[in-house]
Amino acid sequence: MNTIWTKMLAACIVMVAISLQVDGQNLTGKVLDETGAPMEFATVALYTLPDSSVVAGTVTDTDGLFEVENKGNVSLIRISMMGYKPAFFSLDAFDSGQTVRMEPDAQILEAAVVKGSLPKTELKGNAVVTKIDGSVLSHVGNALDVLAKVPGMISKAGSLEVIGRGAPLYYINGRKVTDNTELRNLMSEDIQSVEVISNPGAEYGGEVRCVVKIRTVKHQGDGFSFALTTQAKQHIYDCHDAEPSWSVLDLNYRVKGVDIFGKLVYWNQRGYQISNIDGGTYTLSGDQVVTNRQTGILHYESHSGGWQYIGGVNWQINENHSVGFKLQYDNGTINDDYLYMDEDVFRDDVQIDHVTTVNKGYNPVNDQWLGNIYYDGNVGKLNINFNGDFVKGDNTHEGNVEETSWFDPVNIKTGSESGVTMGAGKLVFSYPIWKGKLNAGVEETYVDSWQKYRITKAEIPSSDATLKENTIAGFVEYGFGVDFGQFSAGLRYEHVSMNYTNYMDHDNDLKRLQDNWFPSFSFSTKAGPVALGLSYTGKTKRPSYNMLTNEISYDNRFAYQTGDPKMKNEIHRTLSLNANWKFMTLTALYERVDNAFYQVAYPYNDEGVVMIQNANVNDPVRQLCFYLNGSPRIGVWQPNYTIGMEKQFFKTVVTDPRVPEGKRTLELNDPLFLIQANNSFRFPHSWQIDLDYQYTSPMQQLVMTILKPTHLLSFGVQKSFLKDDALTFRLSMEDILNKGVFYFTTDYGNCFVTQSNNGYRPCIQLRASYRFNSANSKYKGTGAGESAKSRM
Repeated sequence: MNTIWTKMLAACIVMVAISLQVDGQNLTGKVLDETGAPMEFATVALYTLPDSSVVAGTVTDTDGLFEVENKGNVSLIRISMMGYKPAFFSLDAFDSGQTVRMEPDAQILEAAVVKGSLPKTELKGNAVVTKIDGSVLSHVGNALDVLAKVPGMISKAGSLEVIGRGAPLYYINGRKVTDNTELRNLMSEDIQSVEVISNPGAEYGGEVRCVVKIRTVKHQGDGFSFALTTQAKQHIYDCHDAEPSWSVLDLNYRVKGVDIFGKLVYWNQRGYQISNIDGGTYTLSGDQVVTNRQTGILHYESHSGGWQYIGGVNWQINENHSVGFKLQYDNGTINDDYLYMDEDVFRDDVQIDHVTTVNKGYNPVNDQWLGNIYYDGNVGKLNINFNGDFVKGDNTHEGNVEETSWFDPVNIKTGSESGVTMGAGKLVFSYPIWKGKLNAGVEETYVDSWQKYRITKAEIPSSDATLKENTIAGFVEYGFGVDFGQFSAGLRYEHVSMNYTNYMDHDNDLKRLQDNWFPSFSFSTKAGPVALGLSYTGKTKRPSYNMLTNEISYDNRFAYQTGDPKMKNEIHRTLSLNANWKFMTLTALYERVDNAFYQVAYPYNDEGVVMIQNANVNDPVRQLCFYLNGSPRIGVWQPNYTIGMEKQFFKTVVTDPRVPEGKRTLELNDPLFLIQANNSFRFPHSWQIDLDYQYTSPMQQLVMTILKPTHLLSFGVQKSFLKDDALTFRLSMEDILNKGVFYFTTDYGNCFVTQSNNGYRPCIQLRASYRFNSANSKYKGTGAGESAKSRM
């Protein structure tokens, strides 16, 4: 493996060294928009006269900076960006290092203005970029509140997703977000823009399906600064008193280019669920089909809490070089769960038992260390970025199951221990060539994980296994802009070696090597007032480490769970189209997934016990989705409405003893329809009111059918005080109608489950935040090994 790493690194260095041999005097500059914010992806082209031939060109980076080679025969400089008037300069009139402020195109401005407001969303390459600073979204609360309202994002069952792509990786100022507490503590007033990338290119890992980049407003903030946010929550349908659900204290001291920063986080979360359950199996006894069935109720509660400590140093040596390190420790002090089930047991419609189950669990150990070091610098035109990461975590869980029955009450004790160590490094070079920029890099990630499981139930074996995985990757990506659009193409290669060892049964040991290539392509252009973006990517998704274990875990006497070390990777091929016109944004996506992950269930024995196992779908799963978003501004009212549709094309063969052939084809293709209506009202004296509604229709997702629609209605009122709205209080209520019930059924052929889950989400929340001399850390570490981290 080291030989492969050495060759890839040497190839990148040689490529960059060759590029550095290009002679010629360089022109540099900075491009800003009409508000003074840096303009990324503006095209800078050098022309000869009178034939108007383009002899060199480039695009601006995230800071609006550019550097382009002057080959000596240049007469004219042209700077352009969709939606803005081109800027022209003769060579003699342009000073190297000059700042250029672009002027919006008057025709587009006239078409897009709604009550004096420019459109806040535009396309840049294959990304949907929404400007937050100066809009009503800058007053909705924290980053999670903002993300729920920007085009390209939707909320599903309380979780944020990129349309059609699932949960994204988040970056704040180029740095990977490791947990959502950081998003909770980032206030909307500090956000400059949100960039939603539904098809990220070769620079990102082969498993990264979507990315959200958040850029913050640049505060001066020299000296000492801090920000404190705390929130209390009261669930309406539970008996617990109101209590702090999370609190975050951010500290920063900045002097002479050095940032010393720290963060202290406390979290205290509770979860609730009441369910009605109807499930069972179909088995053969001779030539007769026997139906084993359990019906009843399920009550689940969880309580987690703990502390997170973050500290680090960032040194901005000069405008070309910065270094830093960050260390994080997560200490879960509370992690309790309680499950109660009360079920009647039937065989062929005759009751044969009544079983109650009480399952209590807790985590004595739940700790994790994370660290990052980075360097980001420029040597001439060459940008070099290095990140090194490590993760070390340990977890133990103890469980006690008590079951009562007409015949055989039992008491079962379970326990598990697990740990993981990860090291990763990523080196990226960026260099302007011809009319664009070339990015090339290498990355290596090593993971060593182990897990032990014990249970006092004799027929379920204990387990002891380790999994070691090493991933080596290299990528190259080139993007450039011309008058009629912007192009980008990339290719990523990943070599993965995995070694799974089962110390209890070496017959289940597994070793495998995987080599994958992931291409990407994007093109964006403008057709009159409409901006268009088309992109294609190839990606993968590797099973989580829990999905690969073959240990059997005990849920109750009727349900066991296990994984499969032989699971294959998902392969994703995705084509997406984005369009933006005035305040309207359209997203369309088609995706084919091979080896899709899902859970299968089958009878474990003739007594009605079901084994639930992770597996791959044999046939490709296809998905088609369309979403349309409108975000005008009408006086104090800022509506943000989204309508959309997602449809899967799923087919598989299941075992079913009820049919003569013993097998049948299962096709589940009913689409999801979604309506999301977010309304913000901004009033004088820093008052704001939010009223949000979301409807989701019944649908089918893999083998699951959602039977009833959901209606979520939320309300919030917010008031800010002091200079620059430094003190903010927000009172909100979620799921006012208590219509967030999740009612579904699954069809496994010889097994079935129908369940209605009520999470009793209605709650009242009070959040307070105070910021003093607010300073956003200049830490530029972007992280490495992100795919491995997400699977832990």
